[in-house]
Amino acid sequence: MRALVLVGVAVLSACASTPGRNRADEIFILGQLGMADIPEGESEPPAAISRRAVAAAALIAEASGPDASVRRAAVEALGKVGGHEVEGALLSAGTDIDAGVRGEAAIALFRRRFLKRAPDYSTAAVNTLIALAEDSDAEVRWRAVYGFTRFAEPRAWKALFKAQHDNNKTVRLFSVRALAKISQAPDSALVNDNDIYVRAEAVAAFGAAKMAGDLPLSVFVDPSAHVRAAAADAVAATGRPNLAVRLEKMADADGPMPRGRALLALAKLRGDGEGARLERARKDPDWWVRSKAYEASVNVTGGADILRVGVKDADPRVASAALEALAGTKAPFIDEVLAEVLRDPRAPLELLGTAVEAAGARKSSELVGPLLEAARRSYASLPMEARDGLRSALSAAAGAHPGKKDEIFATLQSLPVVHDDPKRFPPLAASPILVMDTAKGKVELFLDAVAAPNHAAAIAAMARMGLYDGTIWHRVVTGFVVQGGDPRGSGWGDAGYRLADEVGRMRFTRGTLGMPKAGKDTGGCQLFVSLVPAPHLDGRYTAFGRVVSGMDALDALEPGDLILKASLR
Repeated sequence: MRALVLVGVAVLSACASTPGRNRADEIFILGQLGMADIPEGESEPPAAISRRAVAAAALIAEASGPDASVRRAAVEALGKVGGHEVEGALLSAGTDIDAGVRGEAAIALFRRRFLKRAPDYSTAAVNTLIALAEDSDAEVRWRAVYGFTRFAEPRAWKALFKAQHDNNKTVRLFSVRALAKISQAPDSALVNDNDIYVRAEAVAAFGAAKMAGDLPLSVFVDPSAHVRAAAADAVAATGRPNLAVRLEKMADADGPMPRGRALLALAKLRGDGEGARLERARKDPDWWVRSKAYEASVNVTGGADILRVGVKDADPRVASAALEALAGTKAPFIDEVLAEVLRDPRAPLELLGTAVEAAGARKSSELVGPLLEAARRSYASLPMEARDGLRSALSAAAGAHPGKKDEIFATLQSLPVVHDDPKRFPPLAASPILVMDTAKGKVELFLDAVAAPNHAAAIAAMARMGLYDGTIWHRVVTGFVVQGGDPRGSGWGDAGYRLADEVGRMRFTRGTLGMPKAGKDTGGCQLFVSLVPAPHLDGRYTAFGRVVSGMDALDALEPGDLILKASLR
């Protein structure tokens, strides 16, 4: 172990000699050794595990040094690289005199579990998070409570009940989210909280506790679409058809997000009793409403046949939603429909990608031929994510059908090599403001040309070209992010290039501008903005700016809302 520590110290010392970087920056780089992208289903390579151990050994000493900024960086990094051997250092950091170090300790305990370096919280870790949930600093408190939002932790219920009344809205938000994890309803007063996301989380928690019947009628007409959508989900979770009447107006005349969720809830509760409403909704001009109407149709008699019709919808976003829903049924003709899509040279990217994913999951021998045909025909013209999906589906089929393994592997080896070299844009002379006029108001975003120079330059270039004008916000997740800028409006599109990751020390707080990706170095023209702090994204995704005005407009967005025009200032 002593030799390992000496190697770790040598690594850190070598990093610190780099001109232009301070100690905390170099510690951040060392911590990133624990954040490598590992393809789903694969194990971390032994060499990577060894590197993490070396880094952890060096960082433990840094976590108790005299400089608070260095201690903060070291504790953050320990949460990324460490296993069981770093818990003692993190628990000690939870009592540090510096609030920033204590906050980092809370997130590091969470991150160690989030990255599957610890199967559970130890009793000592739970007690430390509980103590930090009562810290004098609100930034520490919300980070401590956040540690319970991803994993059901009944041992913390008393602390969570207390934290829901905190004077800081972020503490309230995450405490209520954590209560929902243990199926506990919060204080009913929180459904009237001043913050829309606290209200939405409170309503969702009532749903998780199957107590939506206790919700006041006001939540079903709340000014925020997020709250109304959460109310629909909460009613659906009860399984009580007598509550369905509360959703009828929402399902017939509301914004896309709550209306779609109400359609799903009513179909789940009433089944065939919703047949007429779903038939009308499947003809709605709004693609989001149609897609949810098709998804809801699995709950009515003949739902699989309805979904088969939906696969032919003129809008590929609706068609792919119908196909995904169909693949989750027990219909006898699923393979037939998937094969038809895979063999269709005119199948839009959204539909083809969904068919490939479904075929990979089903591992049916009937789909091996269509998958091979799709690969031979379309592989070179597909974006990286779709190519990777085809390879994964074929590999899964090879494992399930040894008799076809040789043909599959021969096809995989014959596929052309597609070079996806990351694109570099001319650097910006200064950090500009990206102004987006949206359907819900103006949003101004600072593009940080220092933190992520290539991302800032790329988005600026796309704005100058008018690429964002007329695109939509295709993804809206309550209490998480809004995402848009896709020329296809579906999440499958790009601008014909990819960007290498520029993951830095900028945190994903409320209003941080980030880059979606489907693996290492797969950024493009899309973008997302975090609606609340999202520490699980830190160190994994590129953050390249922040909202300087217009968060109220972003809070009001629903799927399909337009970006009318984007410009630079």
